[in-house]
Amino acid sequence: MNGETYKGENWVDRQLEFIDEYCSAVDLFCFQAVNNEERKQDGWAGHLGALLRYFDSKPREYHTVHTGDWARELRETDVQPHTNISGNHNRCNVIVSRWPVERRPLDLRNTGNRKPRGLNYYYSHFPEKILVADVDVSTIDSVAADRLEAWNVSINNGAYWGEEKVKMLETVYGRIHLQNTKIGDPLVLSGDFNAPQKETAEKEIIPHSGPDYTNYPQYGDPYYFATDGETPGEFTFGQRWSKAEQQLFDPDTSEWEMRDAYLSLDEDTYEASTVDYTHEIHNGSPGKKRLDHVLVSSQFTVTDCEIWNGRGSSINAMRTDETYRSDHAPVVATVRLWNWIWLRSESKLCCSGSLDGTQSTEIAVGRRDTGKAIRRAE
Repeated sequence: MNGETYKGENWVDRQLEFIDEYCSAVDLFCFQAVNNEERKQDGWAGHLGALLRYFDSKPREYHTVHTGDWARELRETDVQPHTNISGNHNRCNVIVSRWPVERRPLDLRNTGNRKPRGLNYYYSHFPEKILVADVDVSTIDSVAADRLEAWNVSINNGAYWGEEKVKMLETVYGRIHLQNTKIGDPLVLSGDFNAPQKETAEKEIIPHSGPDYTNYPQYGDPYYFATDGETPGEFTFGQRWSKAEQQLFDPDTSEWEMRDAYLSLDEDTYEASTVDYTHEIHNGSPGKKRLDHVLVSSQFTVTDCEIWNGRGSSINAMRTDETYRSDHAPVVATVRLWNWIWLRSESKLCCSGSLDGTQSTEIAVGRRDTGKAIRRAE
C-alpha cells in the first residue's frame, strides 16, 4: 500500500476491503511499496501494521515475511549515501503465504561456494525492494518440489533513480537466469517493474532508453565488448538501460526461461499495453502502460491472464467514482504447474499489480474449480 502520496481518509481500509472481497482464496500475496514509517512499541503501525493485523485476524493461517526492518535501518542510518535517499526507504515489500515462508538473507559476498543457490548479494542500494523468499510446498502431495521460490520486486522509477533502476533490473535477471539454468526450481517473479515503455499489439517490447545524457561516453559504468578480436567498443549506459528492460520480457532477447504471463496469451486475447494497462501516467509517453507483471519459470504453463483495471466487465481494483483504491491494477494469471515427475497440477497465480503500490500474488496448486473465481488448492 503505497505511502508515496496521501489518498484521502480511509483509503487503507478500502484496499483491505477489496482484498477481503476478491482475494479470500489467494494463497501467496506479494505487496510492494508498503509504507512503514510509523512504528508502535508492540509492533508495526502504518500501512505495514494494517496488513499484518489484517492477515493475523483471519481464521485461515498465514505466514508473513517483509523487509520493513531493512527499510527502517536504511532510512534512519547516518551512513552515506543512504542519508540522502531516506525518503525512498520509507516503503518495503511484503509476502504473505498460506504455506510456511522464509525470507532469504542477503550478504555482501557469495556465500554459496560459488554455486547459484548462494547468490544472495545484490547490486543495489535498495535491498528492501527485492524480497526473495523460499515457500515450503512440501505438504502438497501433487507437487514433487519441496520449495517454491518467490521473488517480489519493486523497481525504482527511472525518472529519479535511473542508475539504481538499471542495476536492480540486471540483478533480478542475472540472479534468476543463473539459478534457473543450474538449479531449475519452480519460480514466480512478480512486481512493479516500471517497465517496459510499451508492448505493441504485435507483442513487440519497446523499452525505455533513459535520458539523452545516458548515452554520453563513459557515463554510468558503460559496458565494453569485443567481437572476433576487434577493438572493444562501448555499450553506452542508455543502451544498457534498454537491454535491462527488454531482456526481462522479450523472449527473442533474453536467455532465461522465465515467461511473462500476459505476453503468453494468444493473439485473440492479448492487447497492447496502451489498451490493457496497469497504470495511468499523467503527461506520460504513452499515458497508459503495463508496468506490473507476473513471470513464471518453465515448470508453469500459462492458460489465462487478465488485468483488473475496470475495462469492460473486468473487476475495477483502481477506483470507482470518487472512491480511490489503487493507482495500479492487479494482474491475474491462471497457470498449470507441471512437477518433476510429470504429474499435472492446476494452479492460479494472481498478481495484484500494486494495490496502490502493492502486489498480490496467488499460487494455488491442486484441483481447479470452474469459473473465474480465484482457485485454491484442496
